[in-house]
Amino acid sequence: MGFWSCYFLLKLFLYYGGYIEFALWWNLGLFALVAWPLRMRLLRVARLCLAVGAGAALLYSETFLPPIGRVLQTAGDVATFSGAYLVDLAMRLVNPAMLGGMVVVILVWLLLAHRLRMSTFALIGILTTPLLPLVQQWLEPRVLVADGGAAPQPLSRETLTTRLNSFFVSEAPRRVRFPDAADGPPFDIVLLHICSLGWDDMQLVEMADDRLIQRLDVLMTQFNTAASYSGPAAIRLLRGTCGQPRHESLYEAPAPECQLMAQIEHAGFEVQWEMNHDGRFGGFHGDIAGNLGTAATMTLDPGAQVTQRAFDGSPILGDYDVLANWWQRRLRMPADRVALYYNGASLHDGNRIEGYRASNVVDSYRRRLRTFLDDTNRFLDLLAQSGRRVVVVLVPEHGAALRGERRQMSGLREIPSWPITHAPTGIEVLGPARGESPQQRIDAPMSYLGLSQLLAQLIADNPYADGSGLDRHLAGLPTTDAVAENDGTVVMRVGASFHMRTPDGSWTLLD
Repeated sequence: MGFWSCYFLLKLFLYYGGYIEFALWWNLGLFALVAWPLRMRLLRVARLCLAVGAGAALLYSETFLPPIGRVLQTAGDVATFSGAYLVDLAMRLVNPAMLGGMVVVILVWLLLAHRLRMSTFALIGILTTPLLPLVQQWLEPRVLVADGGAAPQPLSRETLTTRLNSFFVSEAPRRVRFPDAADGPPFDIVLLHICSLGWDDMQLVEMADDRLIQRLDVLMTQFNTAASYSGPAAIRLLRGTCGQPRHESLYEAPAPECQLMAQIEHAGFEVQWEMNHDGRFGGFHGDIAGNLGTAATMTLDPGAQVTQRAFDGSPILGDYDVLANWWQRRLRMPADRVALYYNGASLHDGNRIEGYRASNVVDSYRRRLRTFLDDTNRFLDLLAQSGRRVVVVLVPEHGAALRGERRQMSGLREIPSWPITHAPTGIEVLGPARGESPQQRIDAPMSYLGLSQLLAQLIADNPYADGSGLDRHLAGLPTTDAVAENDGTVVMRVGASFHMRTPDGSWTLLD
């Protein structure tokens, strides 16, 4: 078999190291193809061409990289990446532990290939791969205690699939109804939807206890964004008044009762929309426009400074400039109640700070995060100093995947793992006579439905009417189990562990 035995041994190392999946039957088929003896040189050459293509395609399908269909669909978008960003992504693919292990496998193969029949070891290794899931299942918690005190169930593939299907069935009928604004002093709503801001990222650069987090009146510590890409995350938020749908449902026409900003508009608020980027990449602008449910439009603020360049070279405006300029315009508006949806991309992977060359991706993110936090704090101070009543909502789209994981490099978010979808979310209630009060922490599992319900309760029971605390507004908020999904990949929390379902329907315990 020549080098093909090394190919299979390398794949076995990657599989047992948790870097790839392993398709048993397809690998056995490829093994049989390359091992079958052929005498005619022409047939051997034809087989080699076929096997090389099949082997490369099989290996790619077993990685956790985006499906090749999605890569082809987004080829036009990828073509817009700057050369520097492409080089940066290529460098991140180099995992020192994985690379070192592969070098060892190759060296061992070179040393023993002339002494031992390495194809036999490769075949034995392939045949042992079905044992790994059995060993993992034996090592992990063996039972799942069902809700309501029902009998324990084994954590089998069927149990996990049933639990996931039951989650979506229970989510389907859930709704949040927005009433008309209650009597009392009118107030505005500013919803800050921020790309690439996760607890794990903030902890890595030691900013998780920043003033912005500490000043929030309500902090949801277990908020799940349910997606790890911007488009799906924006759709999920803007449809947040309904229970969590499956990923494929996001691209169907939205039901009117599911559109958060439309419901806020019906409650008596004039809805507006601002961003600090053009939103052209991946059709993001269209995702928002199609799900706002209102007539609001967005154009880039010509008076805001360009502080960064995105990975495709498009301008990224300063968050404070865009928000402060909008606020000055809002002060001149006759409307009693205004609700702003703001989307910020200052923390997106690949952004380059104008006039600064970062030494690495962490350095770039640390500097950009510091600027974002300062800009946001400065904007909230501006609102507070104006003397007007404003409810500010901070909700990230997803984390930046800055740390990276064993199964995916830094910046890659194909697997919507908990470090990526666990995001700092909360509200601050600004206005006269609001004074200092202890932060209210919600440690229950929350997502968009709970956030929408909180906004609905603030509108129904005006927090400025009597100046009392927010305790009564936090009662009865709906919780949502931690389930996150991309196209074909699901991550679901069961107890203290997280399980991933791959596109082929199999489940893997995430470590």
